[in-house]
Amino acid sequence: MSWIRNLIGINRSFRVKLILSLSVIILFAFCVTGYLTYRYNLTMFEEEISKQFSSTNKEALAKLDLKVQEVVRISQTIVFNPALEKVISRMNSGKELDPYEQYANKMQIDDQMFQLKSDAPYITGMYLYDLKGEPSYFSYTTSSIKTPNEQIFSVIHAKLFNTSGDLVWMSMSLPSSIEPSGYRNTIVVARWMKNSNLATYGVLVMAFDESFFSGSLKELTQEGEGQVYLFNKDNELLFTNSPLGLDQLNILRGLNRTQLMEHHLFVQGQSDVTSFKLVSGTSLSQIQLRSQDLFKKIVYSGLISILLSSVLIVLFTGNLLRPIKDLLQGLRKLRSGDFDARIEIRTHDELAYMGESFNAMAEQVGRLIKEVYLTQLSEKEAELKALQAQLNPHFLHNMFNEIYWKLYLQDETETAALIAAISEMLKYSLMPVRTLTTVKEEFQQIRNYLKIQKELFETDLETIVQVDEEVMNVQVMRSLLQPLVENVFMHAFRNMVTHKVLIMKASSRDGFLEIEITDNGCGMDEKAISQIFGVQGSALPYRSDGRESLGVRSVVRRIELVYGKPYRLDITSSLGSGTTMRLVLPLQTQVEQEVQ
Repeated sequence: MSWIRNLIGINRSFRVKLILSLSVIILFAFCVTGYLTYRYNLTMFEEEISKQFSSTNKEALAKLDLKVQEVVRISQTIVFNPALEKVISRMNSGKELDPYEQYANKMQIDDQMFQLKSDAPYITGMYLYDLKGEPSYFSYTTSSIKTPNEQIFSVIHAKLFNTSGDLVWMSMSLPSSIEPSGYRNTIVVARWMKNSNLATYGVLVMAFDESFFSGSLKELTQEGEGQVYLFNKDNELLFTNSPLGLDQLNILRGLNRTQLMEHHLFVQGQSDVTSFKLVSGTSLSQIQLRSQDLFKKIVYSGLISILLSSVLIVLFTGNLLRPIKDLLQGLRKLRSGDFDARIEIRTHDELAYMGESFNAMAEQVGRLIKEVYLTQLSEKEAELKALQAQLNPHFLHNMFNEIYWKLYLQDETETAALIAAISEMLKYSLMPVRTLTTVKEEFQQIRNYLKIQKELFETDLETIVQVDEEVMNVQVMRSLLQPLVENVFMHAFRNMVTHKVLIMKASSRDGFLEIEITDNGCGMDEKAISQIFGVQGSALPYRSDGRESLGVRSVVRRIELVYGKPYRLDITSSLGSGTTMRLVLPLQTQVEQEVQ
């Protein structure tokens, strides 16, 4: 419990509140500044990395263009080689050649092809297919792959179907004897072999290991965090070092600007020479770690600044708050009854004005105390007379209570309950009429009244009371329902002997409090209703004892005087069919009443 008392003491100290408030302001300012600095640095780093990475991507794409152009040169050297074309044309002439001529043709092709192969050591396979799909002209394969079978060639042939001699680049898994899976990812390049008359006389197929591309892209994949995706002119993936799912790969295919995706920054470049598209990505984790370190430094510096600021505030607020301390001591003396207390004015600012005002207030309060004391002496005499006037009703209330307990102890519970109801009604009536009550209390008094009626006079009476929970605490005028319920017994049930039904309801509707009192009594005509509302030219109805019936009209008048329109009492009735009286009142709780 000691820490609670300490916390309450801190909460009451203006000096501590001032220090805490200024510290919170400084903390908030540093947090906002730190966050904005963090976001600015992160954005700046991302933009700088994007520029640098885009430049590196363009350089890598330029290197790829040189390699691709080298492959194009080699293919053109083969396809447009007159010696090769002459030998292959002789082999396709249909003439029967002796073994020596066949051997000579084969050796001539091999000499030409191996000479070109020596200039391109990165080629892992080279094949010259005839028009039947057989590599009968030339076939060269390294140990990394096997000669493409008929199924693979059919795929290559399908890719070449709508071309007119251009190189077609594709990525394929070729059979391999050194790979555990039995297949090796290989870059395959193919084109039709056409003579000077544009007649097709074969198919050139070349195979490259993926290192053909990876060597030119190593600057984009350094430290193993870079990702590269190379697409051919048909937007098919040729090479990647980081396989992705189909959905992500489709996003990269359509990428036309710098984009962030899964903590990676992706840039793209399109070659004007080969129409290849290179998409590369780099991880932002290092940038984010650097930004987080910067953010931590900002937070630490902010906390240190707050600590230093708090120390300085504690040192300088002593003199600054001394006039407030003097004012507080003067208020404590004034509260203890020392109205001669005065404070010393030390400054000439707003606090000095507060001190002067306190001294003037203390002097005035001391003078008023003396005047009030004399006034109270005269008021006590008047209060004694008022208490004497209330002595008799309170005496009756106390007597009813004594009778209740005596009957209760004698097991006369029904009679005791009746006396208790009468006592509660008497106590309720002693309260000033102007004092507001709640729907709950008003209905409790009606229940007491109904209990008395039922026990003494109305043995065959059925009562139904329905009050919504949400209107229990709504404020209403005191003794507003009593005259209406009494009117039911005095008039509606006057000539009825059996099966008397009284229904009372209270609810909220359209922002109003509605209270309905319905009976199955004799009812009344329009003339009687007009008399109740005091229509000009109509006289008040009379009770059975000859006196004028003022109860219902007094309710109408009180509503008009206190609430005004649109609040009212509505009466719906017809002879022989009962009566419904509906009160429309403000839906106002005690809290709302105090605010107003």
